Amino acid sequence: MTWRFKRALSLAAFLSVIACVLLSTTRAHAFPWMIREGYTGCNTCHADPSGAGILTQYGRGMEEVVLRMQYVKKDDPGKVGNFAFGVDLPEQLLLQTDFRNLVMALVPTATSGQVSVQDIVMQLDQSAQLKLGRFRVMGSIGYTPPTETSGDFVFTGGGNGATITRPPGTYGDVVARQYWLGFDIGKDEEFLLRVGRMNVPYGIRTIEHPFLVRSVTRTDINTSQEHGVTLAYSGEKVRGEVMAILGNYQIDSTGNGDEFRERGGSAFAEWFPSTHVAIGASALITYAALARTDLDPSLAAAPTWRQNYAIHARISPVKALVLLAEVDALNNSQWVNDTAQNHFGLAGLLQADLAVVQGVHVLAAAEAYDGHIHEFNNEFDKTTAVGWLGAWYFFAPHLDARFDVVYASQSLSAGASPVAQGLSFLFQVHGYL
Repeated sequence: MTWRFKRALSLAAFLSVIACVLLSTTRAHAFPWMIREGYTGCNTCHADPSGAGILTQYGRGMEEVVLRMQYVKKDDPGKVGNFAFGVDLPEQLLLQTDFRNLVMALVPTATSGQVSVQDIVMQLDQSAQLKLGRFRVMGSIGYTPPTETSGDFVFTGGGNGATITRPPGTYGDVVARQYWLGFDIGKDEEFLLRVGRMNVPYGIRTIEHPFLVRSVTRTDINTSQEHGVTLAYSGEKVRGEVMAILGNYQIDSTGNGDEFRERGGSAFAEWFPSTHVAIGASALITYAALARTDLDPSLAAAPTWRQNYAIHARISPVKALVLLAEVDALNNSQWVNDTAQNHFGLAGLLQADLAVVQGVHVLAAAEAYDGHIHEFNNEFDKTTAVGWLGAWYFFAPHLDARFDVVYASQSLSAGASPVAQGLSFLFQVHGYL
Protein backbone atom coordinates (compact mmCIF):
# COMPACT_ATOMS: atom_id res chain seq x y z
CA MET A 1 0.00 0.00 0.00
CA THR A 2 1.48 3.36 -1.02
CA TRP A 3 2.30 6.08 1.50
CA ARG A 4 -0.16 8.50 -0.13
CA PHE A 5 -2.99 5.96 -0.03
CA LYS A 6 -2.38 5.06 3.62
CA ARG A 7 -2.11 8.74 4.49
CA ALA A 8 -5.45 9.36 2.76
CA LEU A 9 -7.08 6.52 4.70
CA SER A 10 -5.62 7.81 7.96
CA LEU A 11 -6.83 11.31 7.17
CA ALA A 12 -10.30 10.02 6.31
CA ALA A 13 -10.51 8.13 9.58
CA PHE A 14 -9.20 11.15 11.43
CA LEU A 15 -11.81 13.46 9.87
CA SER A 16 -14.57 10.96 10.60
CA VAL A 17 -13.63 10.94 14.27
CA ILE A 18 -13.45 14.75 14.25
CA ALA A 19 -16.95 14.94 12.79
CA CYS A 20 -18.28 12.76 15.58
CA VAL A 21 -16.46 14.19 18.57
CA LEU A 22 -16.95 17.86 17.76
CA LEU A 23 -20.55 17.35 18.78
CA SER A 24 -19.40 17.22 22.42
CA THR A 25 -16.24 19.12 23.16
CA THR A 26 -13.94 21.30 25.17
CA ARG A 27 -10.30 20.60 25.99
CA ALA A 28 -7.90 19.41 28.66
CA HIS A 29 -6.45 22.38 30.49
CA ALA A 30 -3.54 22.54 32.89
CA PHE A 31 -2.88 26.24 33.42
CA PRO A 32 -1.02 26.68 36.73
CA TRP A 33 -0.74 30.39 35.93
CA MET A 34 -4.47 30.82 36.71
CA ILE A 35 -3.19 31.70 40.19
CA ARG A 36 -3.07 35.28 38.86
CA GLU A 37 -6.85 35.27 39.22
CA GLY A 38 -6.63 34.09 42.84
CA TYR A 39 -7.39 30.44 41.98
CA THR A 40 -4.87 28.57 44.09
CA GLY A 41 -6.64 25.21 43.87
CA CYS A 42 -7.94 23.30 40.85
CA ASN A 43 -11.08 21.51 42.03
CA THR A 44 -13.33 24.52 41.39
CA CYS A 45 -12.71 24.41 37.63
CA HIS A 46 -11.72 20.77 37.09
CA ALA A 47 -13.24 17.40 37.91
CA ASP A 48 -9.71 16.23 38.74
CA PRO A 49 -8.91 17.95 42.07
CA SER A 50 -5.24 18.29 41.12
CA GLY A 51 -6.01 19.95 37.78
CA ALA A 52 -6.20 19.14 34.06
CA GLY A 53 -8.91 17.23 32.25
CA ILE A 54 -12.63 17.85 32.17
CA LEU A 55 -13.80 21.35 33.10
CA THR A 56 -16.70 21.87 35.44
CA GLN A 57 -19.50 24.20 34.38
CA TYR A 58 -17.92 26.89 36.56
CA GLY A 59 -14.58 26.31 34.85
CA ARG A 60 -16.18 26.77 31.44
CA GLY A 61 -17.65 30.08 32.55
CA MET A 62 -14.36 31.32 33.97
CA GLU A 63 -12.58 30.44 30.73
CA GLU A 64 -15.00 32.61 28.81
CA VAL A 65 -14.79 35.56 31.23
CA VAL A 66 -11.12 35.66 32.28
CA LEU A 67 -9.10 33.58 29.78
CA ARG A 68 -10.05 34.31 26.17
CA MET A 69 -9.79 37.69 24.49
CA GLN A 70 -12.93 39.79 24.85
CA TYR A 71 -13.52 42.22 22.03
CA VAL A 72 -16.56 43.51 23.92
CA LYS A 73 -16.14 43.48 27.70
CA LYS A 74 -18.62 41.33 29.63
CA ASP A 75 -18.89 39.98 33.16
CA ASP A 76 -21.50 37.31 32.41
CA PRO A 77 -20.15 34.28 30.47
CA GLY A 78 -23.55 33.62 28.95
CA LYS A 79 -23.94 30.27 27.23
CA VAL A 80 -21.24 30.45 24.58
CA GLY A 81 -18.83 28.65 26.88
CA ASN A 82 -21.28 25.81 27.43
CA PHE A 83 -21.19 22.46 25.75
CA ALA A 84 -21.57 22.92 21.97
CA PHE A 85 -21.68 26.73 22.30
CA GLY A 86 -24.81 26.79 24.42
CA VAL A 87 -26.28 23.38 25.23
CA ASP A 88 -27.27 22.95 28.88
CA LEU A 89 -26.16 19.51 29.97
CA PRO A 90 -27.68 17.82 33.03
CA GLU A 91 -25.91 18.90 36.21
CA GLN A 92 -24.63 15.36 36.76
CA LEU A 93 -22.94 15.08 33.33
CA LEU A 94 -19.70 16.54 31.96
CA LEU A 95 -18.61 15.97 28.36
CA GLN A 96 -15.34 16.96 26.77
CA THR A 97 -13.42 16.32 23.58
CA ASP A 98 -9.81 17.37 23.14
CA PHE A 99 -8.30 18.16 19.77
CA ARG A 100 -4.73 19.47 19.52
CA ASN A 101 -2.51 19.52 16.46
CA LEU A 102 1.18 20.43 16.37
CA VAL A 103 3.43 21.23 13.43
CA MET A 104 7.11 21.16 14.40
CA ALA A 105 10.15 22.07 12.32
CA LEU A 106 13.55 21.02 13.68
CA VAL A 107 16.73 22.78 12.57
CA PRO A 108 19.65 20.58 13.68
CA THR A 109 22.82 22.09 15.11
CA ALA A 110 25.08 20.30 12.63
CA THR A 111 25.66 22.38 9.50
CA SER A 112 25.13 19.33 7.31
CA GLY A 113 21.84 18.39 8.92
CA GLN A 114 18.52 18.66 7.11
CA VAL A 115 15.47 20.50 8.41
CA SER A 116 12.77 18.00 9.34
CA VAL A 117 9.05 18.67 9.75
CA GLN A 118 6.51 16.73 11.79
CA ASP A 119 2.73 17.05 11.80
CA ILE A 120 1.54 15.53 15.09
CA VAL A 121 -2.08 14.93 16.04
CA MET A 122 -1.30 15.46 19.70
CA GLN A 123 -4.69 14.62 21.11
CA LEU A 124 -8.12 13.55 19.90
CA ASP A 125 -9.96 12.25 22.95
CA GLN A 126 -13.57 11.98 24.02
CA SER A 127 -14.10 12.14 27.79
CA ALA A 128 -17.13 12.02 30.07
CA GLN A 129 -17.90 12.15 33.77
CA LEU A 130 -21.17 11.13 35.42
CA LYS A 131 -21.75 12.15 39.06
CA LEU A 132 -24.61 10.59 41.00
CA GLY A 133 -24.70 11.85 44.56
CA ARG A 134 -21.22 11.31 45.92
CA PHE A 135 -20.29 8.69 43.31
CA ARG A 136 -18.42 9.54 40.10
CA VAL A 137 -17.42 7.57 37.03
CA MET A 138 -15.05 9.07 34.48
CA GLY A 139 -13.48 7.75 31.30
CA SER A 140 -11.76 8.85 28.11
CA ILE A 141 -11.28 7.23 24.72
CA GLY A 142 -9.33 8.58 21.78
CA TYR A 143 -7.58 7.95 18.50
CA THR A 144 -4.00 8.36 17.33
CA PRO A 145 -3.16 8.00 13.62
CA PRO A 146 -0.30 5.79 12.38
CA THR A 147 3.12 7.18 11.62
CA GLU A 148 3.81 7.89 7.95
CA THR A 149 7.11 9.21 6.59
CA SER A 150 7.99 10.88 3.31
CA GLY A 151 11.54 12.20 3.11
CA ASP A 152 12.05 14.69 5.93
CA PHE A 153 8.31 14.97 6.64
CA VAL A 154 6.60 12.81 9.28
CA PHE A 155 2.87 12.58 9.99
CA THR A 156 2.18 10.91 13.32
CA GLY A 157 0.00 10.87 16.41
CA GLY A 158 0.47 11.57 20.09
CA GLY A 159 -0.57 9.44 23.00
CA ASN A 160 1.30 6.33 21.91
CA GLY A 161 2.25 5.62 25.52
CA ALA A 162 -1.43 5.34 26.43
CA THR A 163 -2.72 3.08 23.64
CA ILE A 164 -4.87 0.06 24.46
CA THR A 165 -4.66 -1.66 21.06
CA ARG A 166 -2.06 -4.39 20.56
CA PRO A 167 -0.12 -4.61 18.31
CA PRO A 168 -0.02 -1.08 16.79
CA GLY A 169 -2.69 -0.81 14.13
CA THR A 170 -2.14 -0.10 10.45
CA TYR A 171 -4.75 2.67 10.50
CA GLY A 172 -4.08 4.04 13.95
CA ASP A 173 -4.67 3.09 17.55
CA VAL A 174 -7.16 3.52 20.36
CA VAL A 175 -5.96 5.67 23.26
CA ALA A 176 -7.31 5.69 26.83
CA ARG A 177 -5.48 8.14 29.05
CA GLN A 178 -7.78 8.15 32.08
CA TYR A 179 -10.67 6.13 33.51
CA TRP A 180 -11.64 5.92 37.15
CA LEU A 181 -14.35 5.49 39.78
CA GLY A 182 -14.56 8.10 42.51
CA PHE A 183 -16.32 8.80 45.80
CA ASP A 184 -16.57 12.24 47.42
CA ILE A 185 -15.95 12.28 51.17
CA GLY A 186 -16.49 14.97 53.80
CA LYS A 187 -19.17 17.49 54.68
CA ASP A 188 -18.16 19.75 51.79
CA GLU A 189 -16.82 16.92 49.62
CA GLU A 190 -13.30 18.18 50.24
CA PHE A 191 -11.88 14.65 49.87
CA LEU A 192 -12.05 12.54 46.72
CA LEU A 193 -11.16 8.84 46.71
CA ARG A 194 -10.50 7.35 43.26
CA VAL A 195 -9.44 4.04 41.73
CA GLY A 196 -8.45 3.54 38.09
CA ARG A 197 -5.93 5.04 35.65
CA MET A 198 -5.09 8.61 36.62
CA ASN A 199 -2.51 11.37 36.43
CA VAL A 200 0.31 10.88 38.93
CA PRO A 201 0.19 13.55 41.69
CA TYR A 202 3.61 15.17 41.47
CA GLY A 203 5.06 18.63 40.76
CA ILE A 204 3.50 21.42 38.73
CA ARG A 205 0.71 20.03 36.59
CA THR A 206 1.15 21.70 33.22
CA ILE A 207 0.12 21.15 29.63
CA GLU A 208 3.77 21.46 28.46
CA HIS A 209 4.55 17.76 28.77
CA PRO A 210 8.00 18.03 27.07
CA PHE A 211 9.28 20.12 30.01
CA LEU A 212 12.25 18.28 31.49
CA VAL A 213 10.76 18.29 35.00
CA ARG A 214 7.78 16.38 33.61
CA SER A 215 9.55 14.08 31.15
CA VAL A 216 12.51 12.89 33.26
CA THR A 217 10.23 12.30 36.27
CA ARG A 218 7.64 10.58 34.01
CA THR A 219 4.78 12.60 35.47
CA ASP A 220 3.32 14.38 32.44
CA ILE A 221 -0.42 14.43 31.64
CA ASN A 222 0.08 13.20 28.09
CA THR A 223 0.87 9.50 28.51
CA SER A 224 2.38 8.99 32.00
CA GLN A 225 -0.81 8.07 33.84
CA GLU A 226 -0.68 5.04 36.15
CA HIS A 227 -3.25 2.62 37.51
CA GLY A 228 -3.80 2.89 41.24
CA VAL A 229 -5.75 4.41 44.12
CA THR A 230 -5.65 8.10 45.05
CA LEU A 231 -6.98 10.26 47.86
CA ALA A 232 -7.10 14.01 47.23
CA TYR A 233 -7.85 16.89 49.62
CA SER A 234 -8.84 20.41 48.58
CA GLY A 235 -8.83 23.01 51.34
CA GLU A 236 -8.71 26.77 51.66
CA LYS A 237 -5.02 26.93 52.61
CA VAL A 238 -3.74 23.47 51.65
CA ARG A 239 -4.38 20.92 48.94
CA GLY A 240 -2.73 17.59 48.23
CA GLU A 241 -3.03 14.08 46.87
CA VAL A 242 -1.47 10.69 47.57
CA MET A 243 -1.45 7.74 45.20
CA ALA A 244 -0.76 4.04 45.62
CA ILE A 245 0.71 3.17 42.21
CA LEU A 246 -0.22 -0.35 41.13
CA GLY A 247 1.43 -0.27 37.70
CA ASN A 248 0.64 0.83 34.17
CA TYR A 249 -1.45 -1.99 32.73
CA GLN A 250 -1.40 -0.44 29.28
CA ILE A 251 2.20 -1.55 28.92
CA ASP A 252 2.19 -4.61 26.65
CA SER A 253 1.46 -7.59 28.89
CA THR A 254 3.27 -10.06 26.60
CA GLY A 255 6.78 -11.20 27.39
CA ASN A 256 8.21 -9.23 30.32
CA GLY A 257 5.36 -6.69 30.39
CA ASP A 258 4.61 -7.07 34.10
CA GLU A 259 8.27 -6.82 35.08
CA PHE A 260 8.42 -3.33 33.55
CA ARG A 261 5.44 -2.10 35.58
CA GLU A 262 6.40 0.26 38.39
CA ARG A 263 4.67 -0.09 41.75
CA GLY A 264 4.98 2.19 44.73
CA GLY A 265 3.60 5.56 45.70
CA SER A 266 3.49 9.27 44.96
CA ALA A 267 2.45 12.28 47.04
CA PHE A 268 1.90 15.96 46.39
CA ALA A 269 1.11 18.86 48.74
CA GLU A 270 0.71 22.60 48.21
CA TRP A 271 0.33 25.45 50.73
CA PHE A 272 -1.18 28.85 49.97
CA PRO A 273 0.23 31.63 52.18
CA SER A 274 -1.83 34.05 50.06
CA THR A 275 -4.25 33.88 47.14
CA HIS A 276 -1.40 34.61 44.71
CA VAL A 277 1.33 32.35 46.14
CA ALA A 278 1.52 28.55 46.22
CA ILE A 279 4.44 26.52 47.56
CA GLY A 280 4.57 22.78 47.11
CA ALA A 281 6.54 19.59 47.61
CA SER A 282 6.31 16.14 45.99
CA ALA A 283 7.80 12.68 46.30
CA LEU A 284 7.61 9.54 44.16
CA ILE A 285 9.11 6.11 44.91
CA THR A 286 8.50 3.08 42.70
CA TYR A 287 10.00 -0.36 42.15
CA ALA A 288 10.14 -2.39 38.92
CA ALA A 289 11.67 -5.80 38.32
CA LEU A 290 13.13 -4.47 35.06
CA ALA A 291 14.10 -0.88 34.21
CA ARG A 292 12.48 0.89 31.25
CA THR A 293 15.68 1.11 29.22
CA ASP A 294 13.65 2.46 26.30
CA LEU A 295 13.01 5.58 28.40
CA ASP A 296 16.44 5.67 30.05
CA PRO A 297 19.19 3.75 28.19
CA SER A 298 21.72 4.61 30.92
CA LEU A 299 20.05 1.98 33.11
CA ALA A 300 20.75 -1.72 32.99
CA ALA A 301 18.04 -4.33 32.43
CA ALA A 302 17.83 -4.99 36.16
CA PRO A 303 15.54 -4.36 39.17
CA THR A 304 15.23 -0.62 39.81
CA TRP A 305 14.06 1.66 42.60
CA ARG A 306 13.12 5.03 41.05
CA GLN A 307 12.93 8.07 43.31
CA ASN A 308 11.93 11.67 42.56
CA TYR A 309 11.72 14.53 45.07
CA ALA A 310 10.59 18.05 44.14
CA ILE A 311 9.86 21.48 45.50
CA HIS A 312 7.96 24.05 43.46
CA ALA A 313 6.36 27.48 43.65
CA ARG A 314 3.70 29.42 41.74
CA ILE A 315 3.84 33.16 42.38
CA SER A 316 1.94 36.11 40.87
CA PRO A 317 3.69 39.30 42.09
CA VAL A 318 1.36 41.37 39.88
CA LYS A 319 -1.72 40.18 38.04
CA ALA A 320 -0.10 40.29 34.61
CA LEU A 321 2.88 38.12 35.62
CA VAL A 322 3.10 34.57 36.97
CA LEU A 323 6.38 32.83 37.82
CA LEU A 324 6.58 29.03 38.02
CA ALA A 325 9.63 27.25 39.43
CA GLU A 326 10.42 23.61 40.17
CA VAL A 327 13.55 21.72 41.21
CA ASP A 328 13.73 17.91 41.16
CA ALA A 329 16.26 15.52 42.68
CA LEU A 330 16.31 12.11 41.01
CA ASN A 331 17.86 8.77 41.87
CA ASN A 332 17.59 5.40 40.13
CA SER A 333 19.04 2.65 42.32
CA GLN A 334 20.03 -0.71 40.79
CA TRP A 335 21.89 -3.84 41.80
CA VAL A 336 23.93 -5.05 38.80
CA ASN A 337 26.54 -7.84 38.89
CA ASP A 338 26.68 -7.71 42.69
CA THR A 339 27.37 -3.97 42.55
CA ALA A 340 25.11 -1.20 43.78
CA GLN A 341 24.57 1.56 41.23
CA ASN A 342 22.96 4.91 42.01
CA HIS A 343 22.10 7.10 39.05
CA PHE A 344 21.61 10.61 40.40
CA GLY A 345 20.24 13.61 38.55
CA LEU A 346 18.90 17.13 38.97
CA ALA A 347 16.27 18.93 36.89
CA GLY A 348 15.03 22.49 37.13
CA LEU A 349 12.45 24.77 35.51
CA LEU A 350 11.77 28.51 35.66
CA GLN A 351 8.84 29.79 33.58
CA ALA A 352 7.35 33.26 33.26
CA ASP A 353 3.88 33.89 31.85
CA LEU A 354 3.01 37.49 30.97
CA ALA A 355 -0.59 38.34 30.08
CA VAL A 356 -0.07 41.27 27.72
CA VAL A 357 -3.82 41.74 27.46
CA GLN A 358 -6.58 39.30 28.27
CA GLY A 359 -6.29 36.47 25.77
CA VAL A 360 -2.68 37.12 24.73
CA HIS A 361 0.18 35.53 26.66
CA VAL A 362 3.95 35.70 26.18
CA LEU A 363 5.85 32.83 27.76
CA ALA A 364 9.52 32.26 28.47
CA ALA A 365 11.14 29.28 30.18
CA ALA A 366 14.61 28.05 31.06
CA GLU A 367 15.34 24.43 31.89
CA ALA A 368 18.35 22.39 32.90
CA TYR A 369 18.97 18.69 33.50
CA ASP A 370 22.16 17.13 34.85
CA GLY A 371 22.26 13.35 35.20
CA HIS A 372 22.62 10.59 35.63
CA ILE A 373 25.81 10.09 37.66
CA HIS A 374 27.19 6.55 37.90
CA GLU A 375 28.80 6.52 41.35
CA PHE A 376 30.73 3.32 40.85
CA ASN A 377 32.86 4.56 37.94
CA ASN A 378 32.34 8.34 38.04
CA GLU A 379 30.69 8.57 34.63
CA PHE A 380 28.76 11.78 34.01
CA ASP A 381 26.20 12.71 31.44
CA LYS A 382 26.53 16.22 30.10
CA THR A 383 24.15 18.94 31.24
CA THR A 384 21.23 19.67 28.95
CA ALA A 385 19.93 23.25 28.83
CA VAL A 386 16.69 24.20 27.11
CA GLY A 387 15.21 27.62 26.42
CA TRP A 388 11.61 28.36 25.43
CA LEU A 389 10.02 31.52 24.04
CA GLY A 390 6.40 31.52 22.96
CA ALA A 391 3.15 33.38 22.40
CA TRP A 392 -0.35 32.08 23.12
CA TYR A 393 -3.48 33.67 21.65
CA PHE A 394 -6.95 32.72 22.92
CA PHE A 395 -8.57 34.52 20.04
CA ALA A 396 -12.17 33.24 20.00
CA PRO A 397 -14.56 31.01 21.94
CA HIS A 398 -13.18 27.48 21.87
CA LEU A 399 -10.18 28.43 19.71
CA ASP A 400 -6.58 29.26 20.53
CA ALA A 401 -3.21 29.09 18.81
CA ARG A 402 0.33 28.96 20.14
CA PHE A 403 3.78 29.47 18.63
CA ASP A 404 7.02 28.46 20.38
CA VAL A 405 10.71 28.58 19.62
CA VAL A 406 12.71 26.01 21.58
CA TYR A 407 16.48 25.60 21.72
CA ALA A 408 18.16 22.57 23.33
CA SER A 409 21.92 22.52 23.86
CA GLN A 410 21.97 18.76 23.31
CA SER A 411 19.69 15.77 23.37
CA LEU A 412 19.80 13.67 26.51
CA SER A 413 22.07 10.66 26.38
CA ALA A 414 19.67 9.12 28.89
CA GLY A 415 16.92 9.37 26.32
CA ALA A 416 14.48 10.68 28.89
CA SER A 417 13.27 13.81 27.12
CA PRO A 418 11.30 14.36 23.91
CA VAL A 419 13.17 17.65 23.42
CA ALA A 420 15.41 17.33 20.37
CA GLN A 421 18.85 18.87 20.06
CA GLY A 422 18.95 22.08 18.06
CA LEU A 423 16.39 24.74 17.25
CA SER A 424 12.71 23.80 17.00
CA PHE A 425 9.75 25.86 15.80
CA LEU A 426 6.37 24.70 17.11
CA PHE A 427 2.89 25.81 16.04
CA GLN A 428 -0.13 24.41 17.84
CA VAL A 429 -3.84 24.83 17.23
CA HIS A 430 -6.60 23.94 19.69
CA GLY A 431 -10.18 23.68 18.52
CA TYR A 432 -13.24 22.53 20.41
CA LEU A 433 -16.94 23.14 20.84
